[in-house]
Amino acid sequence: MQKFLKDEEVQDILLKAALFVTVLLLVVLLFTGCNNAKAVSIDASSSAIGAIAFDGNIGVFGSNTPGPSLVKVNVIGYLNKSGKEMNLTLTNTDTSETQTLQISDNGTFSFPDTLDPGTNFTIDLGTYTGGQNCTLTGDSGKAGLVAASKIDCERNLAVFGTWFSGSVPVMNLFQVNQKTSTVVGTPMFFSTSAGMPMLDLVWSGNKYLAVWTSTGNTIKARFLDIEQTTLGSDITVAGVVSTASGAKISTLSAAYNADLDEFVVVFVEFGGSTSFSNLVRYIRIHPDGTLIGTPTTIKSVLGTIGSTFGYSDVIWNGSKYATAFEFHDNDTDDAPNNYLAVYSFTNGVATQVNQLFLSSGTGSTGAIFPVSSAGAAYPKFIRTSSDVWLFFNRSNMGITDNTIDSSLMEWRNLSGVPAQIRRDTVPNGCNPNGTGFQTYVPSPGNLGSRVLMGYDLRCTQSGSLFFDVYHSPLNSSNGTLGTVTNYSGSTLGQNFTMGSSTTCRASRCYTSAGALGDGIYILDPNFDGSTHTFYSIKLSSPGNSVDFPVQTSIQ
Repeated sequence: MQKFLKDEEVQDILLKAALFVTVLLLVVLLFTGCNNAKAVSIDASSSAIGAIAFDGNIGVFGSNTPGPSLVKVNVIGYLNKSGKEMNLTLTNTDTSETQTLQISDNGTFSFPDTLDPGTNFTIDLGTYTGGQNCTLTGDSGKAGLVAASKIDCERNLAVFGTWFSGSVPVMNLFQVNQKTSTVVGTPMFFSTSAGMPMLDLVWSGNKYLAVWTSTGNTIKARFLDIEQTTLGSDITVAGVVSTASGAKISTLSAAYNADLDEFVVVFVEFGGSTSFSNLVRYIRIHPDGTLIGTPTTIKSVLGTIGSTFGYSDVIWNGSKYATAFEFHDNDTDDAPNNYLAVYSFTNGVATQVNQLFLSSGTGSTGAIFPVSSAGAAYPKFIRTSSDVWLFFNRSNMGITDNTIDSSLMEWRNLSGVPAQIRRDTVPNGCNPNGTGFQTYVPSPGNLGSRVLMGYDLRCTQSGSLFFDVYHSPLNSSNGTLGTVTNYSGSTLGQNFTMGSSTTCRASRCYTSAGALGDGIYILDPNFDGSTHTFYSIKLSSPGNSVDFPVQTSIQ
C-alpha cells in the first residue's frame, strides 16, 4: 500500500508537470501567434519540451506556413559603369511601410527587413545607370509565397553614322533603346567634313571609343561612358606625315584589347604626291586617352611607284593584333595587282602573315572612293568563343568563264586557304558584265560561337545601281552560309541600301544601315532569316538626305 501511494504521488507529480508544460506551451503560442508557427515533428521518442523549435518561430503541431522572410531580387546584365547604383523600393501594401535597396552589381539581393508570410508587397524600379534598359518582372506578390523578382538589363545600341546636309557629310552618334525601338535623347553631333569622312566605334565593356577623320588629314577620338556622355576632351590621334595638299587619311579602323586594357587604331595615309610615301600605320591608346608612343608604320610604299592602300580592319586575337588591308599594287614591274595584306603586331614592327591575291587586270588598281573596281576587299574581322574569322570580298572569281562577279570569302584563324562562301552572278537581277561591277561588304556579328553574316551586295549594270543588305547565319563548324535573306527588298522596298554594320546582344543581333534619300534604319534579323522589329532612327528631310556613301558603325 505504501509503495502504491508513492507510485501515485509520482504519477501526480508527472501529471502536474505535464499540465504545467501544456499551459506553458499555450501561453507561448498565444504570445507568438499561430500564423508564425512552424510544424514540429513529434514521435514516440520525443518529449513535449524537446519538441519546441527555438529558431525564432515556436510551434507544436503547426502548419507548413513559413516564417518571416526576406524579399529577394535577381539582377542579370546590369552595367554599373558610371557610378550610379540601381535603386529599388519595396512597399508593404498591408501597412504602407517601405524599404529601399541599392544594387551595384549582378546577382541575388535581399531587401533589409523581413516580412511576415503572406504579406502583400510591390517593388518599384527607380533610377539606375543609363545607357541601358532594365525590365522588372515579378514586381508584386505575397512574402514567402513567390519566387525572387527578376531584373533583366541590356545595353542600348550605339550607332555612329553619316548623312548629308546639302553636300556636306555630317557625323552623329545615336543612342537607341532596342527594346522600345526609340532613339534616346538627342543624337550627339561630332563633325562636318569637306571631304569624305571615315569613322569607327568600339565598346570596351566600360566605355566607347569613337574615332573619325575630322578634316581629311587628321584623326580625332572621343571617349564616352555607357550613357554616351563625353569623357574628357577630344583627342588628336594622328595626322598625315605628308605636307602635300592632296594628303589625307583615307581609311581607319579601331579595336579594343581586353588583355592589355588598351585601344588600337589602324589607318591608311595617302601621301598626295610622288614626293611622299603612302602608309599603313597604327597607334595604341590608353583608356585615359593618352597615346602609347607615336604612330608605327606597318607598310610603306614610295609615292613614285603609284601603289596605294584601301579599306582596313583590326582585331585583338588573344595574343596579338591582326590587321588586314587592301594593297593596290601598281608597281610598273608587272601588271596592276590587288591583294589583301594581313599583318600581326603587339608593339613595334609588324610581321606579314600573308598576302591574299584579289584580282588583276586593267582598271583594278582601286582605292578610289567609292571603290568601283575589282580591287575592293572590305576586310572585316570577328572573334567568336573559339575562332578568329576574316571575311572579305574577292573580285573576278569567274574571270575564266568571262563573268564579272565577286565572291564573299572567309579565312578562319588566318590559316590554310580562304574559302568562298557566297557568289552571286546576277544578284537581285543585276548583271555586272560589261561596264558594271559587283562587290560584297561584310558586317558579321556573333553570339558566342553563333555568327550572323550581314553584308552589303553592291552591283551596277549599265549605270543602274543595285545596293542591298543581306543576312545569313554562318555555320561556325564548317563555315557554310545558311538561308540568305535580302532585307532591302522585303523590308525597305526598292530603296538603295548600304553601309550596314552588325552587332549582337544577349539574345538578338541588330544591323544599322542607310537607305539613299530616306534615312538610317535598324533591323534585327534572326538566325532563321526572320525580322522581329524594324524602325528608323534618322529620317531624311529636304536638303538633309542620307546619301552615298552611307556609313554606320553599331555597337
